[in-house]
Amino acid sequence: MQLIFGIAASWCIAKYEFRGKAFLTTLVDLPFSVSPVVAGLIYVLMFGAHGWFGPWLQEHNVKVIFAVPGIVLATIFVTFPFIARELIPLMQAQGTEEEQAAIVLGATGWQTFWHVTLPNIKWGLIYGVILCNARAMGEFGAVSVVSGHIRGQTNTMPLHVEILYNEYQSVAAFAIASLLALLALVTLVIKSFVEWQFERDQKAAAELPPERPTA
Repeated sequence: MQLIFGIAASWCIAKYEFRGKAFLTTLVDLPFSVSPVVAGLIYVLMFGAHGWFGPWLQEHNVKVIFAVPGIVLATIFVTFPFIARELIPLMQAQGTEEEQAAIVLGATGWQTFWHVTLPNIKWGLIYGVILCNARAMGEFGAVSVVSGHIRGQTNTMPLHVEILYNEYQSVAAFAIASLLALLALVTLVIKSFVEWQFERDQKAAAELPPERPTA
């Protein structure tokens, strides 16, 4: 979902001028200005037992708060901007000339995206996905509010560290925290590789000789 929204939002913001563009940009940046705990409380107010949609959800036997859907919604909110914020400046720097040329040559919108836009943004897209994954792995605030800390059901690794620490199981808490740190190091290595690959591709593209105009 984040992948689809990030590509769609960055495509609209970077490639088109339309009413509401500033609002869409603000919407993308919203999770940066709202505390994750506040975001979790908003979900509780909306989907909790006494929330706005709580009675309807109970009638249809749908559980959001203190269940996996609540964790998914909270994680989606906190990771909302990362892919879009990585792609927007990249797409703006590339401009629209290549897409316009493809359309003039008869390509459809999907063909233009698949064969022109996507290859140009692939490393930025992968980089955004890595950042999104790293943020999701370490999220604590919003997930803590909506999860209920139910072991085996709604317990994530950061929440499990807190539970073990509060139960004075320091060794077990340290082991889980070390595993999180190891995952962070793996993510950092992948991120560095993607950055290196992106810079290498840019350097190779810059070293290509300019095309000679045909007579």
